[in-house]
Amino acid sequence: MQDRSVITINNILEAARSLFIEKQYADVTLKEIAASAGVTKGALYHHFATKEDLYLHMMHHFLGQVKENTLAVVDDTQGDCCWERLYRSLLSFLQLPEDTLRVVGLVRRDINIFKDPVRHNLILAYQAALPEPLKAVMADGIAAGEMITEDARLLAWQYIGLVEVSMRPYGRQALGGPEAMADFLVNMLFRGIEAKP
Repeated sequence: MQDRSVITINNILEAARSLFIEKQYADVTLKEIAASAGVTKGALYHHFATKEDLYLHMMHHFLGQVKENTLAVVDDTQGDCCWERLYRSLLSFLQLPEDTLRVVGLVRRDINIFKDPVRHNLILAYQAALPEPLKAVMADGIAAGEMITEDARLLAWQYIGLVEVSMRPYGRQALGGPEAMADFLVNMLFRGIEAKP
């Protein structure tokens, strides 16, 4: 059984995630978050001193879940070919709960609200969740001769860019479900878009 404090924090984080996804950062109030979480403002302030503190904790919490998911798949697929590792990591990512996927998009939307070092730490959390594990997979692929000899970090970021664009509503409609989207994107990365004779 979970400690009441942990349950309260989780309820607050879930409510914050929903509201920050639904509205712009400036439009969300701590009063709304407390009401949505079913806690008093006092209980919310007991755990989070400010809206920024709550937002950052929420972002780090859910980006941490994405990171754990990505690392688990990357570690579990060691020894497989690069294509298969990238496919499985992307499929696993696309199968995360929709609200968790939307938190990843908040990084781009809200990053310039914050000043360093807070901004920098948020960027590092995002990088640790997605590009860094994929960079390692690509470095393995380069070393095995499965990918071109290029900067693995640059390749990982380009791949992430393809994924982010494809996750928008039009991309989801055009590409289909997680399996079809993962297959298309990994094939596009490896084989390009040139029509072969």
